[in-house]
Formats: sequence, structure tokens, C-alpha cells
Amino acid sequence: MKYDITDFTGRQVTVSPRLALYAVKDFMGTELPGLAVILDDVTDPSEPEQYAVLTVSFGEFIGMKNCAYIDTNNCDFADQLQSQGLASDTGFYKASGFCQYPLWQFDEGTLREIDNDVYQKYSDAYDGYMASMYGDEPDEDGIQEISL
Repeated sequence: MKYDITDFTGRQVTVSPRLALYAVKDFMGTELPGLAVILDDVTDPSEPEQYAVLTVSFGEFIGMKNCAYIDTNNCDFADQLQSQGLASDTGFYKASGFCQYPLWQFDEGTLREIDNDVYQKYSDAYDGYMASMYGDEPDEDGIQEISL
């Protein structure tokens, strides 16, 4: 999976995403995995190297499945990735300092295509946590109905 972007100097760069996991905590201090998306520069496939970390972690559990805050402070090209279908904007933001970090939701199929093993660890932990908190499994969109 590859995406073409133009960096702030006007250079054309081909990036390929890979997944990693952040350690995050819920409001009670329970440690869980959070999604991290790292971009590798594969413009020259014989010499791939890390280009940027697209996501930013604030150390807190995100209750919406397949979501991560986007580091638009250091990745001014992020909107180019969104327009190519990497993720969709949820309309939510996290303010930190003078920056507003948008919360994006990634398509499960895309995450599985990037790295199914890493995604499965995240998904299993998320689903297990939500089931233990609310007693129901989320549907295919990550939405969980709660009986009150």
C-alpha cells in the first residue's frame, strides 16, 4: 500500500504506512494498546527509511475503534493522505499547546492490509476491554449499544 504526497518543499514522496502500538491508559489506569501509524519513504524502494509518525498519542485510551489523533503539526501533508482514502475525519479534535489534532478513523480492511498481526492485537484488546466494561460486543462499525 503506497501513497504519493508532496512535502512542504514541493518534493514528491511515496510513503507506505506501517502499524505499531502505543501504550495508552483508560481513566482508571488500565494499560491498553493504541494505534500508531508510521510512514516509510519508499520513493526509492531499494532504500526505504522512516519518513514520519503520522499519529500522535496523548497516552489516553480512545473509545472509538480504529481511531488515532493525527500529528498535523509535524505532518502538514496529512490531508493528502486523507484525500487518497487512508482514513476519514471524525470531526473531533484534541487541543494541545497551540495545535489542534484531528481524530481520524481508519478502515479496518486498510489496517489489516497494512499489518494484520499488529491490527489483530489492537482489535482483540479493544474488543475485550469494551466487552468487559459494557458486556456487549461492538458491531462491525465498532459501535457498541449499551443498555441503561
